[in-house]
Amino acid sequence: MSENLPKIGVLGLGFLGKTLLREHAFSPDSWGTWRESRVAGLALAQHCFDWDNPESFHQLPNDNAVLVLTIPPVEKNLEDEALRLQAWGAWMQQNRPQQQRLIYISTTGVYSWQERLWNEDMPLSPDAPSGQLRLKTEQVLCEFFKVQVLRPGGIYGPGRNLVERLKVGKGIPATPGLTHRIHVCDLAGIVVWLVQHPEGPGCVNAVDQEARPSWEVAEWLVQHHPKLTPEMLPERPESLSPGNVPKRRIDNQRLLREMRYELRFPTFREGLRPH
Repeated sequence: MSENLPKIGVLGLGFLGKTLLREHAFSPDSWGTWRESRVAGLALAQHCFDWDNPESFHQLPNDNAVLVLTIPPVEKNLEDEALRLQAWGAWMQQNRPQQQRLIYISTTGVYSWQERLWNEDMPLSPDAPSGQLRLKTEQVLCEFFKVQVLRPGGIYGPGRNLVERLKVGKGIPATPGLTHRIHVCDLAGIVVWLVQHPEGPGCVNAVDQEARPSWEVAEWLVQHHPKLTPEMLPERPESLSPGNVPKRRIDNQRLLREMRYELRFPTFREGLRPH
């Protein structure tokens, strides 16, 4: 019955937010936010919200929804981003005090490219500015909310994957080393699990069972996907040859063993194979 369904507020109806609300059942008074245009086909309430515009904060419903924050950092400077987040957190505490729980969609980019197996409890020192901004966001949000952090690998799914890139000639992302992935449907399922388990882990790596370089996945695709041909595969840059691949890996045992989450798409093969 609907009264037993969880109530959520999705800040950012992008790829994940739309999948989450379309594929899972939530309380009818759940809601989501958009910045530039409403999302078609969603029955739940939608509100215009710009995380960079304090005037729009008042658009957020004043209820006890579990917040799911999918919006990436706004500022490029760590100090500016921290100040902006602190201002939003303080506003929320004063004006939306019922909204204490927040699930933040971070990234595996918070982990260094150092060649080791990284788990959620290790000290972090991100190499890239984007990872530094995400880590700072995690830290600041914890000052104002009861936060559960999800650190997904590369998010892919219908309309957003290597198949689509190859079909239109976009080429292969020049990501160094092994790429950890998660299908958007699995990521949405993990969010639901956390919504239903406030006592669950405070931080979870959301990655599938088989990290592979993007070039290796693309080579598999042109052999197995009926809409792709070997001619669509661009020439591999020498810098991305197999011998140059760093062996950084992200541990997912908290997801699989502690949470006992069963992946619908355990590897890219299941996720990208035509159905």
